[in-house]
Amino acid sequence: MKPETSFSRRRALQLGALTAGLPALSSVLAACGGGGDASGAVKFSGWDYESALVQANVDRFVQLHPDVPVEYTPITSAQYVQKTVAEFTAGGGPDALYVYDDSLAGWVAAEYLQPLDGMPGVDEVYAGIYPSNAEAMTIDGKRYGLPYYTDTQCLIYNEEILAQAGIAAPPTSLDELEQQSQRIKDAGILEFPIGLTAQLQDTWQAWVWGLVYAAGGSMFDEAANPVMENDAAVREVFGWLHRAATVSRVIDPAVLQLLPVPLDDAMKAGRYAFTIGARYALRDYNDPSRSQSAGKLKIAYIPSLDGTVAGTVSTTRMYALSKDTEVPEKAFTLLTYLGGYTDGVPYTAKYWFEKKGLGFPFTALEQDPEVQAGLATFADPEIYSGLAELARPRTAIKHPWYSEYENEQQKTVQQLLSDQTSPDDAVRSLSAAVASLKQKYS
Repeated sequence: MKPETSFSRRRALQLGALTAGLPALSSVLAACGGGGDASGAVKFSGWDYESALVQANVDRFVQLHPDVPVEYTPITSAQYVQKTVAEFTAGGGPDALYVYDDSLAGWVAAEYLQPLDGMPGVDEVYAGIYPSNAEAMTIDGKRYGLPYYTDTQCLIYNEEILAQAGIAAPPTSLDELEQQSQRIKDAGILEFPIGLTAQLQDTWQAWVWGLVYAAGGSMFDEAANPVMENDAAVREVFGWLHRAATVSRVIDPAVLQLLPVPLDDAMKAGRYAFTIGARYALRDYNDPSRSQSAGKLKIAYIPSLDGTVAGTVSTTRMYALSKDTEVPEKAFTLLTYLGGYTDGVPYTAKYWFEKKGLGFPFTALEQDPEVQAGLATFADPEIYSGLAELARPRTAIKHPWYSEYENEQQKTVQQLLSDQTSPDDAVRSLSAAVASLKQKYS
């Protein structure tokens, strides 16, 4: 690899225009060198979610591996991507770090990370996780991460509100979701039974992707070519959103200004009967110390077009290894503890589920009695695991233009919900946006 090529691509990421098709990087620890100080600490950074729990787990790791000191640095979540990019661009950066699935392709293209293929235990980890998580951590056939946590989108409903309207079971189709919402509305229980997070935001609107995948639709093909304009399921989902928001008006118009935390508060207060969100939310929703609706909020598959269970979308957060780390063996030892197995058990994944209810990427935890007992306190374990088996990641996140596309999709969905565009025009405009972005990044 030529030094000037590496610099050029790093600069390209800083400027927001990544290129693809880089030369293969080393896939074994020995190729990383070992030219650094053998006694040096592993620099480990991540966004600041529950940093005290992270530190406690790191401290346990150091007790088990006293020859591997670790310097853990939490970074404010809102600044994590920008700050990490700045560190790598300047020629520094951590040895081991958290990575969003949204960021992975860009950071691989910029040569910040190295693949893990051939390293001890990696094959075992990938064989033991859900396929959607393995796919999300793989770029151009190479594996770049070990899993931190995962989640999938689901239907969350208030069982008590449904019962008040004489509804015995949650909806399985979008038409049934609209009909049940209309029944709740007609009974005077709630004016707007469906709440969603539809305010424009920097992160992705997962529920939109969840609806599309549950309908069996695709926004892109495997090569990230836009197919939404010709995908009947996508058009029907967009048509349903438009109708439910502007004709039957069962979707709250206030969702255009609603962000995740206010939506969570509304669900816990019983102000909505339905939402589409992450399974993880159920632990908080059903906590009696935090929710007025504790015990009433249930999990279900996202309604499809015909009532069959078709799919959902997943997200993957991972641990990765810096390409330029000077302590590769130590850093990988930490990665294995965090994202792999300890004495045959995915210790850290179980730790996060038990502490905060984070979704586990390891299928073995479906049979762990302690995990299943904890899960049963806030969600149906069978549906919870079924969602993970069905889930698939967003193909488009592996391309540098994805974040700009997501911005366009959010604007388009807002226009659908506010009757400023039609479903047909929406899919046409999104398809055109992808064509424009591909040209921009070519």
